[in-house]
Amino acid sequence: MMKCKLKTHVVFKTSIQLAESEKEQMLNLFEAVFDKKMTKDTFERKFFCTPKGYSYHSLMLHGEVIVGAFSAVPGWYKFFGKEKLFSLSVDTMIDSKYRGGGHFMKMANLVHQGLINDNIPFIFGFPNEHFYPAQKRLLKYEDIGELDYYALPLNIGTVVRKLKSFNGLSRGFCRFATRLCRIPKNSEAKYEIEKVIDNQFERHRYDESYSKMCLADGGECIYRIYEEEGGIRTLYIIDVIPLNAGSLTRAVKQICRTAGNAVDIVIYVGKLPSRPAGLWKVPDSKKPRRIRMTGKILIPDAIDGSVFNINNWCVNISDFDVR
Repeated sequence: MMKCKLKTHVVFKTSIQLAESEKEQMLNLFEAVFDKKMTKDTFERKFFCTPKGYSYHSLMLHGEVIVGAFSAVPGWYKFFGKEKLFSLSVDTMIDSKYRGGGHFMKMANLVHQGLINDNIPFIFGFPNEHFYPAQKRLLKYEDIGELDYYALPLNIGTVVRKLKSFNGLSRGFCRFATRLCRIPKNSEAKYEIEKVIDNQFERHRYDESYSKMCLADGGECIYRIYEEEGGIRTLYIIDVIPLNAGSLTRAVKQICRTAGNAVDIVIYVGKLPSRPAGLWKVPDSKKPRRIRMTGKILIPDAIDGSVFNINNWCVNISDFDVR
C-alpha cells in the first residue's frame, strides 16, 4: 500500500479558535526557533489580553504538525487625537526545514485579511535581522525608523572589559553625575501617535517580573532587571509615564538611588527628541542589535503616510515584548 505524502498548508485562526494542542505546538516551535521558552501564562497574556479578547494567527501545517506561525496582536493607539486599533506583528517563526515555497506570504496575507475584516487599518513590528529583508521585499512593509539606545554604565567594565578594575570609580562617578543632573523645566512632550495605557494594556504587557516605581512628579517608571550574556546585570527602563525629559530624568536619578547597587548598567531603548539627562546615547556601531520599526497600511482610507514618520511616535520597548 502506498503511503500518502503529507502536504504543507496554511490555515488562519484567531486565538480563541486554537486548540490546546495547537497552543502547545506553538510554544514548542517558539523554543525551537528562538532558543528560549515562553510559558503558557505568557502565551495567554500576550494573545488573549487584548481589546478584542484574541489575536490573529496563520499557522503553517505539515500534516497536523505546526511548522510555522505568523501572529498579530491588536492594541489601541492614539493617532492624531483619534483612538484607532493598530496591530503588532510578533513571533513570526518557521521551522528551518520548511522555509521557502511561498507559504510565508500566504501566512502574512491571511493575517492581514483577518485584520482588515476587523477594521484594523495598520500593522507594524520590529523585525529581527533575518526577518527584516523578507518583510520589506515580499510583504512590502515600509520603514518607520530605528530605535536608539541610551545607557548609564555604572560599572564601566561591562562596556570595556579591560577597564573592569575601574568599576568602583565609574560607579561613584555615575552616581555623583546623576545626582547633579538638573531636571528640565517645561519638558512636556506632545506625540501624535502613542499607545493607550489602560488596565487592559497593563494586563497584556506586564506580569509580576516587572517593577513599578512612583516618581516625584506623579509619574511612574516601569523597569525590569535581566542578567544578560556574561553575567551583566542590566536594568531596562521599559517605560516612563508620562514620557518626557523631566520624568525620564527623575526615573534615572531614582533608579540610581534605589537599585543602582544591584545592577551593572541601566538602559533605555526608544526614540527621543534629545538625549535625556543622566544617560549617554549609544553610537550605532556599539548597539547590541539594531531595532528597526516597520509597518504596512492595510486600510488606506483610515490612515495616511504620517504613520511612517517615527518623529510622530512615542515609542519604546513597552510597545513590543523584546524585554
